[in-house]
Amino acid sequence: MNILKSKSKSGDSLKQPNTGRRSFIWKAGAAMSAVLVTAIPGIARTRINKDTNLKAKVERLSKQVGLLEDENAIRSLHRAYENYLDSGKYGEIVNFFSDEAEVIFNGGVFKGKNSGVHRLYCSHFSAGLTGKKMDPAPGFQLNAEQREDIVEVAANRSSAKARFTYSIQVGAPIKSDLQLVKMARLQGEGIMKWWEGGIYEVAYVKNIKDGNWKIKRLEYRVLSKADYKPGRTYAKPISVPSFSKVYPEDQAGPDQLIT
Repeated sequence: MNILKSKSKSGDSLKQPNTGRRSFIWKAGAAMSAVLVTAIPGIARTRINKDTNLKAKVERLSKQVGLLEDENAIRSLHRAYENYLDSGKYGEIVNFFSDEAEVIFNGGVFKGKNSGVHRLYCSHFSAGLTGKKMDPAPGFQLNAEQREDIVEVAANRSSAKARFTYSIQVGAPIKSDLQLVKMARLQGEGIMKWWEGGIYEVAYVKNIKDGNWKIKRLEYRVLSKADYKPGRTYAKPISVPSFSKVYPEDQAGPDQLIT
């Protein structure tokens, strides 16, 4: 009986669970879980930060590309404006302007695309064949700083400002009742012409409907005027009177005088 009891106790001791090992495994598992619980928010925050930084970088690059596209569009618009002037396409030039545009030229302000601006180009400019490209008159060249073209697009990409140099022929019909002058006018002559150089100060606005740029305000800021014709090696400065009458007293005059 004692032997059986002894064997029974021995077998029972072999079948008892290893509580120390289980306790170790449980503690290790708990520790790992705690580490993971602590690490997961950090990993998530790192991923969120990376995604946020990437999104911000994409938005920044997209904005830079958009601003560059706007700048190129404005430069293309100005080149077209100059080419149309050079070709005498005065009627088509008006379409480059916004409805509420204004142009400052020779001491006068021409207001409204279909009124003052149209009057300036289709009456005054066309009568004097103004706008044909000319090389600067000898001795009247602009310096390097003045020749620098600048385009600045607003951060919201809805407006812009620019500065471009110009060198053109300007003309005005000779006012005379002499029959010889009248006959010259019929031949496209009878025009007093001179060279003018300066800077275009331009403000642009983007058309909301089609995204195209329009001229909102254009100022001819004159730096020099000279009696000069292409091919000459000399030129002399001249003084040309500014507008003295407004529309409709002057049928090709401005809406307002600058005093």
